[in-house]
Amino acid sequence: MIYGLTGGIGSGKTTVSKILRDKGFIVLDADEIGKEVTAKGEPLLRMLVKEFGVDIIQEDGELDRRKLANLTFGDREKTNRLNELVQTAILCRAIGQFHKLSLTEPRKVMFFDVPLLYEAGWDRYMEQVWLVTAPEDVRIERVEVRDGLSEEEIRQRIRLQMSEEEKSQRADVIIENDGGMAKLMSQVEKAIAENL
Repeated sequence: MIYGLTGGIGSGKTTVSKILRDKGFIVLDADEIGKEVTAKGEPLLRMLVKEFGVDIIQEDGELDRRKLANLTFGDREKTNRLNELVQTAILCRAIGQFHKLSLTEPRKVMFFDVPLLYEAGWDRYMEQVWLVTAPEDVRIERVEVRDGLSEEEIRQRIRLQMSEEEKSQRADVIIENDGGMAKLMSQVEKAIAENL
C-alpha cells in the first residue's frame, strides 16, 4: 500500500519523512527522484534544454536548478510545462521503484513524499494522503534560512502551489507542524496509530 505525503514549501514534510523512515517505513522522495531523472545524460535533461534553452546547463553539464527555477517560477505556463515534463519522468521512475519494493516487501506500507501531489493528480493513486501544514510565516522563515531565498521569491512559489485550505479539505490526515519537534513526533505517532 502506498500512502501519499505532501505539504507546501517549508511545511516540514521532509522532517516527517525522516520520522517515518526512522520508524521503519519505506519513503520514496519525489525530489530525490527528480534529481536522478534530471542528471547529466538523462533523456529528461535533453528535453528540458530543448524546452527552456541551453542556459539552464552548468559548465559541468549538470542542470542549474536555480536558473531553471528563475526562468519558470514567474510564469505559470512555463511552470506548468516544467511540472508536466518532470512529473511524468518522476512518476515513471517511482512506479518502477515501488514495483521492485513490493516484490521484496509485499505487505509493507510505503510512503511517497511529493510536494505537488495534488497538483500532479497523483492523489488518486494513494491509499491515503497525509498533509503536513504550517503557518505561512513559519514556512517562509524556514525556507529563507534553508534555501537563502527572499521572502518575495518564496511567496511567489507559494502562490503557484495549491492553497493550504484546498489541500486540507482533500487530505485524509493532517499533521500540523506549528510547534516543536516533540509535538510533531506526537502527531506523526498518532497518525500512524490511527491509520496504519
